[in-house]
Amino acid sequence: MTRRIMPTAAAGLVLGTALSLLAAVGAAEAAPSGTSGYATTVQAKSNVRSGPFLAAQIHGTTTKVTAASIDCWLDGDTVTAGGYTTNVWYRGTVAGYNRNNAWVWGGNVNVGADPAPGIPGC
Repeated sequence: MTRRIMPTAAAGLVLGTALSLLAAVGAAEAAPSGTSGYATTVQAKSNVRSGPFLAAQIHGTTTKVTAASIDCWLDGDTVTAGGYTTNVWYRGTVAGYNRNNAWVWGGNVNVGADPAPGIPGC
């Protein structure tokens, strides 16, 4: 029987990577208070808009992974970015944007699928 031992440097690398990932997940803000939607996060560099269309006014752009509460989804403009294409947009509240009617393109909302199961249509 051969006993294998992971070298200390490799073990440290694995642990460091795991802690970095946990820190990134933990860096998201708490879900917006006073909301009853689906709690999730929005990716950094996501435009928060007044409607589900590219021509809609931009209220701001997230600078980091940001907490959000999603109320519903709607088919809007089709967007392709980072190799992902969808026409699904989500409405809700994005922390720090003090808007109850914020819209974010589905490719920037961390829900796993578009439209996400359990989130109703608008």
